[in-house]
Amino acid sequence: MSGLPAQAEDLNALYQQGRAAYYRGDLETAHRLLSRVAAVNPQHADTKNMLAYIRANYQPKDMSLKNQYASVTLPKVDLNDVTVTEAIEGLRALSKNASGGKVVPNVIVKGNELAQRKLSLSLANVPLSEALNYLTQLVGAKATYDKHAVILSEVADVITSTADAK
Repeated sequence: MSGLPAQAEDLNALYQQGRAAYYRGDLETAHRLLSRVAAVNPQHADTKNMLAYIRANYQPKDMSLKNQYASVTLPKVDLNDVTVTEAIEGLRALSKNASGGKVVPNVIVKGNELAQRKLSLSLANVPLSEALNYLTQLVGAKATYDKHAVILSEVADVITSTADAK
């Protein structure tokens, strides 16, 4: 019987912490804590109400690399007869300027032959993610968004690695 009051105390402590976070405006922490309370006591009215408000009004920050790159609009991209490596350096500089130094893309090019392919690209008011997409299409490559970098590889490499994984 002694375990039950301790569990109730822990649940109340979680609720109080979640409630405090909710009223502070820290909806991410409130959601995490109050969800644990609701899992144990789904009928708790205050918890249900706060969670309903959080679900309706809280948009979690999506900091995935692709979305981060999509949020940067490059005013003008004008690359003429440059290698993939040079084009990436150009996009890095344009992105750094457009984002005030906040977003500088990390791009890894797999293979020296791919890195030396030539391309020309002329765009205006385009998201960085789309500029990278156009670059990969022009050189016949595939972009894979990893946690910290975009990896450019030959389309044949992607097909081979997918077939090997099966």
